[in-house]
This record gives sequence, structure tokens and C-alpha cells, in this order.
Amino acid sequence: MIIVFLLGVFTVGTLWELFYRLQWERDIFVRLWFDTDVVYAGQETKLYERIENRKRMPVPILEVGFHTRKELNFIDVENTNISDYLYKRDVFVVLGRQKITREIPVKCTKRGKYTASDADITTYTLLYRKRYSKKIQTTAEIYVYAKMTDVSQIITMCERMLGIQQCARRLYEDPFAFRTIRGYTTDDPMKTINWKASAKTGTLMVNTFDSVQSQKAMIFLDVEDTGILKYEELVEESIALAASVIRKLLNQNTEVGFVYNGNNGQIFEPSNNKRNSILFERLLAEFDKEDGVEPFGQLIQRSFDDTFLKRPLSEDTLLLFITKNLDCTLYNCISQYTEGRPVLIVVPVYRGEREARERVVKNFIDKDTKNKGNVYILVKEVER
Repeated sequence: MIIVFLLGVFTVGTLWELFYRLQWERDIFVRLWFDTDVVYAGQETKLYERIENRKRMPVPILEVGFHTRKELNFIDVENTNISDYLYKRDVFVVLGRQKITREIPVKCTKRGKYTASDADITTYTLLYRKRYSKKIQTTAEIYVYAKMTDVSQIITMCERMLGIQQCARRLYEDPFAFRTIRGYTTDDPMKTINWKASAKTGTLMVNTFDSVQSQKAMIFLDVEDTGILKYEELVEESIALAASVIRKLLNQNTEVGFVYNGNNGQIFEPSNNKRNSILFERLLAEFDKEDGVEPFGQLIQRSFDDTFLKRPLSEDTLLLFITKNLDCTLYNCISQYTEGRPVLIVVPVYRGEREARERVVKNFIDKDTKNKGNVYILVKEVER
């Protein structure tokens, strides 16, 4: 009798395991997504994990795992392992026709493009006798833009050099900068006639407008860090400075161009197209030094000997160079190609090194007889 009972239990268990093996993964779906597509470094967001079982049969043990880059800091570190990547695994009890959504707080500590992918699900039979796994295609992506940093001092100098105030020199009239109404002359176009004022005075009157100067800036960013000693914090600060300056200038309707010596190498000429802001942000977010870096002096030479030779920059374009590697050779290269133009060089340094660096870079300007009054160097301190 006992043998028959045990044989029955064994048969039922075997049939259940066979049925479970064939049916457990059917109609199970896993989806990952972030709360937003874009954040700035240092901000928090949320990663959502949804498990859905659309069949009636429950799955008593379902382990769900995925991985992403370790720079994404999961605030809830339970069931999380960190090595080259960050791996997170959670265990669920999923009933028939049940949907479970879990919210995972995430702190984005470093710029980059992050993907949470390669989700896999694992289950076990009774008494953990057998293990079954399956990969599920799902992808959650988020851009972490370079951090927002204080660039008020840089913007003040840019405004002073760009001449944002209205200028007396007639470059073009701004239809939004209304000045006054005066009498019509034969040189005035018909479209400027103010018909209401003309009807009141009995003579033709025209609107006049102030002339404004076109503001343009070309930003050159140096991300080279090829010395024996590495200064990753200064490179990251350089990227953050460039991104923050671009945001500010575009918000002021300044035409902004951009080029950096990362793996892309594409030169974007000055434009006030706000869409370029997203393009620049994503380029900087995706930059990886392992993909290669062009020497900054070579980038400057290529820009002026090729791109700007074919399509010259206007004389009033502000040239902004952001580099931690400023030395006599690099300064002479910048001076050679920017003679007579307004130039601002921003040099990030570690806190406590500012005064010493300012004494060094002052000598560059003092020895430069061609660009007296055109070149300014701003040394900006960065926390280690």
C-alpha cells in the first residue's frame, strides 16, 4: 500500500514537472522603463520593472534579473551585485493573471547613456529539484547629461565680449526692437509705413527700429587626458562647463557652434537652432575616452585650416576654448589661428592651485604681442 502511494506521488510529481517545464514561461512578460528619458548628472529618477503573467497557472517562484552600468546608483541595494556591471535580481510570487510593477529609485551619478537590458527570468520546480531559465527582450534607456555647474562668471565675460547690448553700428534691424516713428522718405520701404499714425497726422509716417549686433560663439572643448597622471575630475568639469555654457548662450538666442576632440570630431558651425542643444548634450553624454581622443592642437589646426577656411567665421564671433592642458605650445597655437578675434580661454584647475596657475598663464598673454586686449584667460577652481 505504501509502495503504491509513493509510486502515485512520484508519478504525479513527474507529470507536474513535465507540465510545468512546458508551460511556466508561456504568456509571461517583463518590461523595464525609466520614468524619464533625460536627467542631469546628480539627479534622481525611477526605473520601473513590470512582470505580467497572462495565463491562469501561477508561477510560485519567479526570479527576474537584469544588468546595467555600475554608475547608476540604485538607492535600494537589496539583491544587487556590483562588478564590471551592476546586476539586480528580485524574486516574485506571481499568481495567475497577475501584474506586478516595482518602482526602483535610481541616482544618476555620472553622465552617460545607460541601458537596462538583458532581462532573464528563472523558476524552480518543487523542492528546487530543477531550474529553468529564459531571456526576455526588453530595453530601458536614459541619457544622463553633464551636470549643471555654475558658469555665471564665464557668461558675464562672454556677454561683455559679445556686446549683447544694442550697438550703434547698423548691422541689421531687429523688428522687435521698436524705437520711434518718423516722417516717410523715398528711401523707406512701403512695409515700414505706419498707416494709423499716417492717418492721424495726414502725412506718411514710418516705424524705425534699433540695430542690433548678431551674437555668435564658437566653443572648443578639450577632453584630452593622456599624461602619466590622470585628471578625470578636470575633464568632467570641462565637459560640464561646455554643456552649461551652451545651455545659457542658446537661451539668450546666441548662435553657438561647437567642436570637441572626442571620437566624433564633427564641427558644428554657429547656429541658434535650439535642437542643436540636444545634439550637443547627447554627444557629451556619450563621450568615452576609451574610444580615442584627437590632440587639441591638431583639432584647432584642422578646424581653421579646413572648415573655417572654406566657410570663415564672422569677425565678431567669440572663440571660447575650454582646456585643462593650456601650456605655451597650445597657447601659441590658439593665438596663431585667432589673431585679432575675441578669445576667452577657460582653464579648470583643482582648488588651491588657482593663484599659481594664474601666474603662469599671465606670462602667455604678456608675451603675446599680436593679440593684446583680445585674449582673456579665466582659471576656474574644481573640487577634487
